[in-house]
Amino acid sequence: MNLKNLLIATAIMLISAAASAEEKYLPDQTLLFAVKGADSLYLDIYNPTDKLDPAKPTILFMFGGGFKEGTRDSGHQWFKLLCAEGYPVVSIDYRLGLKDYRNAKLDLRFIKALDKSIALAVEDLFSATAYLLENGEKYGVDARNMVLSGSSAGAISVLQGEYEVCNRSEIAKVLPADFNYAGVMSFSGAIYSHHNPIKFYSQPCPIALFHGTADKIVNYKKIAIFNQCFGGANEISKQLRKQGIAHHVYRFEGHGHEVAIYQGFCFDKEMDFLEQDVMKGNHRSVDALIDDPEAPGAPWGGGDFKALY
Repeated sequence: MNLKNLLIATAIMLISAAASAEEKYLPDQTLLFAVKGADSLYLDIYNPTDKLDPAKPTILFMFGGGFKEGTRDSGHQWFKLLCAEGYPVVSIDYRLGLKDYRNAKLDLRFIKALDKSIALAVEDLFSATAYLLENGEKYGVDARNMVLSGSSAGAISVLQGEYEVCNRSEIAKVLPADFNYAGVMSFSGAIYSHHNPIKFYSQPCPIALFHGTADKIVNYKKIAIFNQCFGGANEISKQLRKQGIAHHVYRFEGHGHEVAIYQGFCFDKEMDFLEQDVMKGNHRSVDALIDDPEAPGAPWGGGDFKALY
């Protein structure tokens, strides 16, 4: 094992040990929402600490892990913070399309595999959404007032989901024609478009993008191959501005992929976005370059990973 892989493996073990030592915030309900081949897909529902406020949207979360790994309870401490503020949380499973993929090269084969993996994750997001549209009321979930959020691969999936809804692609036709999400919060996410540049063909819901400018795992700018584009926060924001669409983008100067797990660190910004842009409909444009010495570094680089959640 080379030094880089050893450091990463050690970091993962440290994070896992810390997470297991920390008391889990447990869901109130776990429900089977779909069976796809050999995969049984579940969702967890976390209820607010106080009485449910119907004005507050449900936060639907998709975990990260490179489409290879991860679990739906990985953000449980962030879920606790959201529930304490009165926001219900739904965290979902999705199929991991790169789980058995071994090619590490950025070549055409990998691009096709990534495209397929994103499509699988979005299909599962839409299946969970359709399930909640049909059954959510009895579990206290208003699926028509639901904000998507995700970390890394999950952030790619939720941004892609909104992109497919706005472009009324074939994959989105499982949802009602008049449906859209109430908002999207993406932590180190991107959109894979078969057209370059990225374009939203109908008005998207409010979007908040959190990304490190030095992210080498999910590119902050874009990778364009032939007529296809894999665009991160910088590219998405650029195209939204060109279309005159208000959105929030928080650019963490010099930070890498650790921003994928900045949910706890950015909590004040999330609350502002949810209360002002989602709930009150004040569609503001925020473009912030954040050079904050208190922003945690990557856990594998000696940063304080506890501050990230």
